[in-house]
Amino acid sequence: MALAGIINVEKYGTDARSANEMIERLTSIDWYSQAGVKCNEAEKKVEQFMSAIGVSEYKIKWLSAAQVSEAVSRLSFESSILWEVLKDLPDQLKEKIDAAGNEKLLADIVDKLPEAVFHGAYKQALNVFRDEKAIKFLVGHAMYISVLACTAELAGDVNPFSFIVELLADGHLPLGPEGNTFYLL
Repeated sequence: MALAGIINVEKYGTDARSANEMIERLTSIDWYSQAGVKCNEAEKKVEQFMSAIGVSEYKIKWLSAAQVSEAVSRLSFESSILWEVLKDLPDQLKEKIDAAGNEKLLADIVDKLPEAVFHGAYKQALNVFRDEKAIKFLVGHAMYISVLACTAELAGDVNPFSFIVELLADGHLPLGPEGNTFYLL
C-alpha cells in the first residue's frame, strides 16, 4: 500500500521528505512473509539494533508462526534491559523533535501513519497467524514500531529502528522480549 507523499512537503519542508521515505518503506512491507524462517541475516539486524541502543545482555530465540499466540501472552518487559532503554526513548526523541520545531509534523505523522500501516499488517497477520489475539497484538505492534521508526527518523540522529524496519521488510517479525530473551520469527 504505497502512499507517496502522505506528509505534505510544502507545508513542512525537507523534514517531511525523510518522513515520507520512511512511510513509503513501512507501507510497502510484505508483513510476516518470512515469519518463522530462521535466517542469520535477521539475527544480525537484531544485533545491530541492540548495539545501536546500547543493549548487550540479551539472547535471541526463534519462534515458529504457530508459537506466536502463546509467546504474545508471555511477553514481559519485567527484568528487561531492552525495556529499560526503550521506555525513555520516545520522550527523548520527542524532545529533539520539539527543539527542532517539528512537533506539528510529528503530530501529523502520528495521526496518519498508523492507519496507513494497519491495512497491510492486518491482511498479512490474518493470512499468516489466524489467531485473533495474536492478530490484534501484531497489528498494534506494527503500528507502534512504525511510529517509533518515523519518530526516530524525524529526530534526525542515527535511526536505530532502521534495523528493525529492514528486518520487517525482509518479512521477519521482531516480536519482543520476555525479560532478556528477544523473540524473533
